[in-house]
Parts: sequence; C-alpha cells; structure tokens
Amino acid sequence: MNTPNGSPQSVTEEQKIRSIFISGFQSISPRFRTSQTALLNWLIEAHLRAGGAERKSMEALFGRYAASADQIAMRGHELEDFTHPHEDKMRLFGPGGSNLAQKTDFFQERVNDIFERYYPAEAQEPQAIMHVTCTGYSSPSGAQRLVSSRRWGRKTEVLHAYHMGCYAAHPAIRMAMGLAARSGAVDVVHTELCSLHLDPANHDPAQLVIQSLFADGFIKYHVYGADIAHPEEGSLEILAARDEIMPDSVGAMRWATGPMAFSMALSREVPTLFASALPRFSASLFEKAGLDWKVEKSSAVFAVHPGGPRIIDLSERILSLDPAQVRWSRHILREHGNMSSATLPHIWQQILQDKSIPDGTLVVSLGAGPGLTLSGMLFRKTCHR
Repeated sequence: MNTPNGSPQSVTEEQKIRSIFISGFQSISPRFRTSQTALLNWLIEAHLRAGGAERKSMEALFGRYAASADQIAMRGHELEDFTHPHEDKMRLFGPGGSNLAQKTDFFQERVNDIFERYYPAEAQEPQAIMHVTCTGYSSPSGAQRLVSSRRWGRKTEVLHAYHMGCYAAHPAIRMAMGLAARSGAVDVVHTELCSLHLDPANHDPAQLVIQSLFADGFIKYHVYGADIAHPEEGSLEILAARDEIMPDSVGAMRWATGPMAFSMALSREVPTLFASALPRFSASLFEKAGLDWKVEKSSAVFAVHPGGPRIIDLSERILSLDPAQVRWSRHILREHGNMSSATLPHIWQQILQDKSIPDGTLVVSLGAGPGLTLSGMLFRKTCHR
C-alpha cells in the first residue's frame, strides 16, 4: 500500500489477515435412530411394494450393493415412516408416495424446529447465521424465519450455502471467514434431511448404494476471528483451504430436483477419482499453509468425508495412512451414516473432543462434491486452558 505521495506505508495490525477459528460444535440427533439392519429390511419391503424383483432377488441385490450393518450400525432420520411397516400410516412413503412439495413442507417444518432448538427464547442474537443444506429449500429459509420472529434483523445477517452436496462445509466456512474477519463471528448451521429423497421405485444397483448410505444430520458451530474470546474446550485454527474441479468429471456426481424428490446419480468411479488425486491435492494444501506434506503427514489426523466405506479405505491406502489417522471418519460413518454436508463437522467435533489428540495437531479435512469438486481444508487443533 502506498501513501498519497507514493511512498510505501507500513501495514498496520488491523490490515493483516487475522487468524480464523472454528469451535462451539453442537450436534442435534434426529428424532429417530434406527439400526442399519432394520432400515435395510424396510427398504427391501418398500422396493417390493414398488414393483421390484421377487424377494430373493431383491435381498441378493441389497446384500451385494448396500452398505452392511458391519459398516454402518445406525442411521438417524426425522421421518417416522422408517420405523414401522404400516404403509397406510406413513406420512410421505405411504400409498402413492409423495411429491416434492410435500417433502419440502416436511423439510421446512423440521428445519424450523431445529433452529428453535439451537436458538431458544433466551438466546442472544448472533452477528450472522450461515445456513447450509442440500436436501430441501424454502424461502424464506429457516434461518430467516428465526431472525424475523425474534426481531433480530437489525443485527443478525443471514447467508445461505445451498446445493453443494457433501463437501459444502468447506465453502460455507470460506464464505463465513470473510464475514468473521470484519464482524467477529458467524454461526454455521447444517440441516440435512437426506432420507426424504429415498426412492424405492428406483431399483438400480447404484441407487441401492445411495439409499443404504445417507441419513439425516444437524450440527451448529462458530467461525470467528482471533479477537473473540476462545472457548475452554479448544478450537480448530484454519490454516489453508482449497477447491479443485477435476477435468472431464461432470458426470461423476449429480444432485438434481425432480417432481417427486431430489435425485442423486453417483458413478462407481467416484471413490477412485477422489482417492487417486489426494496425494497431489493434499501436498498442495500443505504448501499453501507453508508446511511440508512429507514431513507433517505422519503426525496429522484426517477427516475424510465418508461418502462410503470404500472412500475411507482407498484414501487410507493411497495416502499411506495409519488406520488411527482416519478412525473418526469410520466412527461417524458407522454411528450416523453419510449426513451429506453435516458429516465433516461431526468428524471435526470428535477430533476436537478427543483428548488423545494433542494440542497443535494438524487436521486434514477432505471431501468431494458435484463438479467433480475436490475440496480440502487444513486446521490446527488448539487446546485452550
């Protein structure tokens, strides 16, 4: 920067890029948690009712393609339909099914409730809220409805990061960083109801994989600048962030609206495409932070988005990681399933709470989404006392 007469001017502290941190994780469990075994049985029955193959063949298809109970133990969901076999008592998956408008109404109902739970009547208004989702839309959004009903609109800004898929936490944080650098803090709230978009009428093996993986998930956290008081439980300091769209890969992952539900198409090559690019991509992420990938990799912890068990396995093998380095990715997949954009923040929460992971540990967060977009962030775990 130059002064009006052209001479160099020293950069003040205010002009320097401040460190940005993440903390204050609060996850809310969906209203129902059902075992993977029970959910797979429910899906088989739903496919049979929708005109699938005879029972033995359908059970064989699920046995071959679906994520097993050994890989995912439980999945959460807001809709009661998945807890019983009585089609006439199902709200959205009963006779004739439901259209996207009905599913959107249910989404809005549940998201409004989630925001009320995150911000009870006595809550102080936040400076900003970033709402993240890819599984339902309504306008005004749940965040806007909350701010309006509480009369917070003069102080609380609302932003949205929608339809980005599983990696959306990364770009949402990057957007929040800009606001946090100016105004101090941003609340990021993820509301994903993936289960609304199951389609028992689609018997394609790739769809059986998708239907056996995805679940509902909700989580909230803070993104804030260095001048905000640090919480006692610690935080993740953001060191670097990077996205990259892989060439000739637009057909690898698709997430689109339809008359009955949102529809996902997922190439079987996605895990290989994702994992094969990781060594180069991860090295560039470390380089962006001024760190040496080869030197630091062995002591880092990895939050790999568990798009499925195979993605974790391939990432571990291709990056030559110890199983302990990706244990929280496997744990979240097993205990919750794939919660789309809410999944990585659940992994970060566990890493931050894990006292066996010491202060100063580097945390490598990796995910993918439509594009095919490879996305990463590098954090440093900071334990405050």
